[in-house]
Amino acid sequence: MLAGVYRGPSQFNIEEFKLRPLLKNEILIKVHNCGICGTDFHIVEGKAPSQPPVILGHEYSGRIVEKDNGTNGFNIDDPVVINPNIHCGYCDYCKEGKVNHCKNLKALGVTQNGGFSQYSIVPASQVYRLPADFSLQSAAFAEPLSCCIHGIKKASIKLGDKIAILGGGPIGLLMLQLTQLVGASEILIIEPSQQKRKLAMEIGADYVLDSRDSNLIEKVLDLTSGGVDVVIECVGKSDAAWTSLQIVKEGGTVLLFGLAEQSAAISLKLQSFFHREISIRSSLLNPFTFQTAVDLLISGKISIEQFGAVQVSFRNEELVSLFNNSKNNSVIKYMVTPNN
Repeated sequence: MLAGVYRGPSQFNIEEFKLRPLLKNEILIKVHNCGICGTDFHIVEGKAPSQPPVILGHEYSGRIVEKDNGTNGFNIDDPVVINPNIHCGYCDYCKEGKVNHCKNLKALGVTQNGGFSQYSIVPASQVYRLPADFSLQSAAFAEPLSCCIHGIKKASIKLGDKIAILGGGPIGLLMLQLTQLVGASEILIIEPSQQKRKLAMEIGADYVLDSRDSNLIEKVLDLTSGGVDVVIECVGKSDAAWTSLQIVKEGGTVLLFGLAEQSAAISLKLQSFFHREISIRSSLLNPFTFQTAVDLLISGKISIEQFGAVQVSFRNEELVSLFNNSKNNSVIKYMVTPNN
């Protein structure tokens, strides 16, 4: 089969790859869709950890083509979606229920072979069945959505809260829909792309602002009568984190959700921070939120049809070219279709 293999910084190519036999409680998936995440770009650039050589891709769905004889509850040709994050179950963090902090954490598409491949071997524990007629492209959004759900929980949003979301990419737009579901009274999106701001308005944002506006902070404070209750930062940049601290009101919460480079940092004026009583929180992975994400997608409460995902195949090295700086920042989501 063909697979997108990462062998080290700036070393990513489509290669022939031979699958091993299935082990106990493993399932073979024919990959239908695999979303391309910002983390994938960070890995290829050498800015995020991985364990090369490894097949990348951790947001994927497909159909079962083979399974270990002892694997019950699944049938050949079942449509499924994959939770890539595999916790050990026996370390201290797992025993406390903090599985996203597992000391032996593995991840399909990061430390183990993932979904940038025509076929993928997956532990049965990571496989979630879907309705027969459900879109496998939509299902591929379950992983990022599950991470967003954990972030929403960490943000502790209350009914009627005013929310600012920095970043109007797929994560920001998922966060927008989730904040609508949990009862935010006003939602403001801050994003440089006009196309993404327009889409955010169509999905239901109350206000959209250009992050490059020199009067951005003043405009946010004016629109929200002194600041928002919760800021969800989905950019992963120092300037976005700094802006978040300027637009949250006293007693409010800043959720740092975007994955930043290791060197990214901001400085805090400690006395001001003390007097404003701001809570700064972070969010890691998707502990016990994957089924919720699947249920929200199936029910239509979260929709990704408006995102207009752009398909990328293995033909003519399309996928490799994308990682060689040919991506279009106006595209909401790229979706690998390895068997297309």
